[in-house]
Order: sequence, then structure tokens, then C-alpha cells
Amino acid sequence: MAEAKGLPADELRAISDRVLQFSQADHCRVRINSGWRGYTRVATNRITSAGGSDSTSVNITSIFGKRVASVGTNRLDDSDLLNAVRRSEQMARLVPENPEYLPELGPQRYQSNAAYYPETGELEPATRAEAAAIAIDRANTAGQIVSSYMDVRAGISSIGTSNGLFGSHSSTAVAYTLTSRSPDGLQSGWAGDEANNWNNIESQRIADDAVRKCRDWRKTPLDPGEYTVILEPTAMGMLMLRMMNSFNRRTADEGRSYFSNPNGGNRIGEQLFDERVSFWSDPAFVDSETAPFNSVGQPLSRQSWVENGRLVNLACSRFWAQRLGVEALPGPSNFIMQGGDNSLEEMIASTKKGVLLTRFWYIRGLNPRIISYTGLSRDGTFLIEDGKIARPVTNFRFNQSLVSMLENVEMVGPAVRVAASENSSVNTAIVVPPVKASGFNLSSVSDAI
Repeated sequence: MAEAKGLPADELRAISDRVLQFSQADHCRVRINSGWRGYTRVATNRITSAGGSDSTSVNITSIFGKRVASVGTNRLDDSDLLNAVRRSEQMARLVPENPEYLPELGPQRYQSNAAYYPETGELEPATRAEAAAIAIDRANTAGQIVSSYMDVRAGISSIGTSNGLFGSHSSTAVAYTLTSRSPDGLQSGWAGDEANNWNNIESQRIADDAVRKCRDWRKTPLDPGEYTVILEPTAMGMLMLRMMNSFNRRTADEGRSYFSNPNGGNRIGEQLFDERVSFWSDPAFVDSETAPFNSVGQPLSRQSWVENGRLVNLACSRFWAQRLGVEALPGPSNFIMQGGDNSLEEMIASTKKGVLLTRFWYIRGLNPRIISYTGLSRDGTFLIEDGKIARPVTNFRFNQSLVSMLENVEMVGPAVRVAASENSSVNTAIVVPPVKASGFNLSSVSDAI
């Protein structure tokens, strides 16, 4: 078996220890990322570029009192590390105090998780090319034009502090997204996958779905308005990627979020969403594993945020926890929504009139008090009438409160990991089901393809 990508954990610890020995600051934190990143890009039905690179980067944070500054370097010789330490110290002496800084953590106990998959770490360019060829062949047969991007990562990260903390974590991840269009540019279809394990990237299904959606979709008029929608997993995941950062106790306690209690404090314990809605995070969740520590070294473990529609927890920073006299609770590193038993076909069959949405684009926040967002539908939007797909329809701009959407859930399907980012690269692991919800605001027609 080939060696894992990135420097061995003991070498990362040795680098971290050298930096800490060089430090003359009150406190010092060292974060290291070492590994490999590869890619394959397709345009106009051919592979246009492919490559990969190894890199190791060291981020050094120096602290004097409450003055904090960081410097990064990819030079690992002692003289270069020493120069980086001194530069971070010079900066830390000059910057304003951070009144919320708390001393570095000491030794912690981290759970282990098997996030490094050899199938991904040893992925060869030829195998990536074979996956791309499946889509190219499928598009050529259908008379369509495909473009795609595959992002592959494998490596190790570590964190160390002057108070004796050290942890390291190896991981892999891959994202593969594909868009197919008609030669006249008026039809488009998209599909994609994201996983830690390459074996869970379904290249044939991605090619089939994108080409089928392109074949079936061409804009026909439909008035904007509030519709029952069926969100395919990717569409749901793109919204939940934004939702996950809303679970913050400080913004709630300060009256700045939907989770704020009008009488002060927060709404932990209240029933806020449909009972089908449950969210949690878990750094050991299979094929969505993350590091068992966050950027300051706090341990991460399975944590529920919403159970059967009831808010049960909000992330609480060390500073805010100290102010309240409660235990700190790190935010989620991945985001998982409980799935259900309803298939996409059952959702469609149960819908008198609605809209099926494939994915979104250019999603932007509007109002944190109701967790509302706007964005555009893309690459496959279809009208449902009398339990069947009636016709493809124009794309829309949406303006929607995610709170309202989660209150109006009607059906939930099996949860899967999705490619939830807009840039087609590996991103936060999001595991969500397809969802049917009523009253979704498709606010205006978009000319976008």
C-alpha cells in the first residue's frame, strides 16, 4: 500500500515543537497543513487540464497579553521558521488588543476517526480521466457539450500550542461536478457528488443525470409566486450549508438571530421547526469525517442541534461561555440532517402543483433574524402538475426564509452527502435528504440558464 499523502504525524509534531521552542511570546499556536491536491478539468467534451501538487504550510500565531498576530510560511528550514516566528511576534506587538482572547488550550483528548481513504489518497490521473471519459462519451452520444471539474485532496493537519496541546488528523476528500449543455446553449443539466471515499463517487450516475436533465430542460414560462417545492438533495444541501452557521448562542443572546428570545436570552428548548427536522454534527460520520478538533484545538464530537423540530443546542465560543459561566460548545464542522422514507418519486406523485429544483447559484444572505436568503435556480427546474413532471420551466430568483421552509416540510427522503458549494471544490461535508416543502417563494423570473 502506498504511503499516505503529507508529512508523517511525527514530523508535523517535530516542526511544531521547533516553532514553539523559537517562540518568545507569552503564548504561541502552530497549525500545519501538509498534503496533496489534484484536479481534472473538462471543457467542450475533452480533458483540457489535469495536475496535482504537494504542499506543506505552517501558520504561526504569537500572543503578547491580548495582542494576537499570525504569519504563514511554506519554508521548513529552522532559519525560515525562526524568521516567521519573529515576524509574527513583531506584528503581535503592534496590533490592538483583542479583548476576547483567551489563553491557549493545554493537552486535550481527541476521538479518532478514519477519515483517510486510500482509494482517494492513491487516486491516479488515469482513473480520474476514466471518470471524465464516461461523461464525455455520454454527451457525445446525446449531442451535448459537457464541462466538469474534479477536486481531490489527501493529507494531514495538526495543531500545537505553547501550553502543551498537540493533535493531528489525516483525511481525504473528492468533489466531482458536471454540467452538460445543448450546442445552442439553451438547455442545461447538472449533477455532482462529494465524498471522502472515491468509491462513493458515482461517475456513471453523474453523467446520466446531467445529460438527462439537459435533454429534458428548456425554458417555458411560469409565473413567479409561492409554490410547493421539491428540493433535490443538492438544492437542500446548498441551503443547509448556509443554515449551519446560524446555530450561534452569542448572536441569539444578543438579540441578533432567529434563535433570540424576545424577552432576552435564546430559544433553546423551543419547538421551532416541523417535527421531521433534526440536525446534528459528527466528526466521525462515515464518509463525511472531519478533524476531531477546531482551529483553536477544542475537541469535537457528535453534537445535536435540532431534535424533531426542537432547538436543543447553540454553539458557544470560549469567550461567551466564560462570560455566561457555562461550558463552551464548538460549532459544527459538518452538518447532517435526518433523512426519511419518502422517495423523490413519491414526493412528485403526491404534489398537485409544484416545482422541482435541482440546485441553486449565487446564494446570498438577506436577514439573519429570519435566516433568509436569495439566489437563483439553475440547470433543471420543472413544473409538477397532478403528480407528474409536466414540463421544464424558466429559472427563478428565490427570496426565502429557511425557518419558514423548515416549518413547512411535508415529506423527507433518504439523506446523502452532496456537493453543496458553488465553486465545485471540496467544501464542508453536508449530508441532507430531498425535501418537499410548501410556500417556497420563487420571487421573480430569471433569464439564467
